[in-house]
Amino acid sequence: MKMQTNKRKEIKIGLFGSSGKMGQAVEQVILSGLQNAPTHSFSIHPYIAVGKKMSSLFSVSAVDINSTEDQILEDVDVWIDFSSPAGLSELIRRTRGFRTSIVSGTTGLSSTDFKNLKKEATSRPIFWASNMSPGLWAFRQAMKSLSLVQDFDFAIEEVHHNKKKDRPSGTAITLREDLEAITHKKIETPSSLRLGGVFGIHQVWAASSHEVITLQHQALSRSVFAEGAVKASLWLSQKTKGYFSMEDLFKTK
Repeated sequence: MKMQTNKRKEIKIGLFGSSGKMGQAVEQVILSGLQNAPTHSFSIHPYIAVGKKMSSLFSVSAVDINSTEDQILEDVDVWIDFSSPAGLSELIRRTRGFRTSIVSGTTGLSSTDFKNLKKEATSRPIFWASNMSPGLWAFRQAMKSLSLVQDFDFAIEEVHHNKKKDRPSGTAITLREDLEAITHKKIETPSSLRLGGVFGIHQVWAASSHEVITLQHQALSRSVFAEGAVKASLWLSQKTKGYFSMEDLFKTK
């Protein structure tokens, strides 16, 4: 057992889906030394990356989590996952015995996937968010003012790069759920555009016969999501079990 010292606690990070665009963005955030945790008592150790390509930043690289030794997996404090619904399910299954914390931004999940996530959270910490941008969280809080105009018509539009597979985006689905709760109205499925290399634009419309309100959030790079994931992983490392979201992270702040 390690002796307690005055040094900052080391958090061993596992990155699942490290060779994807978001995985690479997380690597860059870690490489830049961004460690804006709720407390300054943590340091990040990029421990293991699992992806199609080897990582020069992490201590261990693997292309298949199933071929990774149990001893290595047991050492991980928190996994950051940006993979796929099937990939997230595999990560959960392979790490279940170690009860390792997982921060996931994987979208396109089914109702069954969410049910399994919440079941898993009864024995370990699970953090999921469709969008980990602090600005998007503020955007969602601004949406609450639309409760004052519940008689308006509402719509949601999202724009992403042409390689994004799920449609509408996970963030747009979250915004739809928010808007339905705020307005107590059924909101139509968000419209989706897939254009060039757009990182993400989400817009909420509210209109009456005499006026129009538009709220918009635009991500200028993937790093904003990666920074949020790293912050969430440091925060989650202090939890023992439970299902958490951006609301819990910002309530703590």
